[in-house]
Amino acid sequence: MNDLAATWSRWKEETFGSGYHIWHEGLDVAAVTGLKGQTRARALAMLRLGRSLGDDHAFEALAAMGDAATIAAMRARLDAGDPFFPPATRVRFARILHRISPDPRLAEHLLAVLRTTCSKGQPWSPRIDAAFGLREFAGPADEDALLAAVADPHYLVRYHACESLLHRWRAGRRRLTDHPALFELIRGPDDEASTPGDLARYAEAQRRLRALAARH
Repeated sequence: MNDLAATWSRWKEETFGSGYHIWHEGLDVAAVTGLKGQTRARALAMLRLGRSLGDDHAFEALAAMGDAATIAAMRARLDAGDPFFPPATRVRFARILHRISPDPRLAEHLLAVLRTTCSKGQPWSPRIDAAFGLREFAGPADEDALLAAVADPHYLVRYHACESLLHRWRAGRRRLTDHPALFELIRGPDDEASTPGDLARYAEAQRRLRALAARH
């Protein structure tokens, strides 16, 4: 790690916490958005350093602080259709931009990631992030994709797809564990080929979710 990268890494951990904390709790942009004067200027300089090093979290914090150049760069990256754009970054950028200025078209980026064909050993966390993030949108295509994801090979994708649907429908109980019969239907393999029995359970979960949607 060079000196600039080490400087950024130290400041980032001092400001936002450890990498595990950020992964588990999300980036606490409030640590910088309320800063004033020289303290804000210092934070902007450090975040721009992080951006130059390609750190997604620096982009997220700068965008939350209203940095116009960062917001424009994020939109340009999304619009470029770069096939090498990491799925996790694509989801993160789309969600951040949607929070800043709601745009239902940004859901297409989450849908593209969620619909990615799963194969053994393929990273699954971007699909989880996409399933979780779609609760912030409201289009019919988003809902169809979430229902399809209830049959995803990975348990956590199924779980978050179900919870996002419950949030979108403003269900009285929005935690999946508050729907024990539905929860049991989607439990199972974490990242394995689904058996016919698994697929039958997931199909029943989808049927029950559609019935639940009709009541909200």
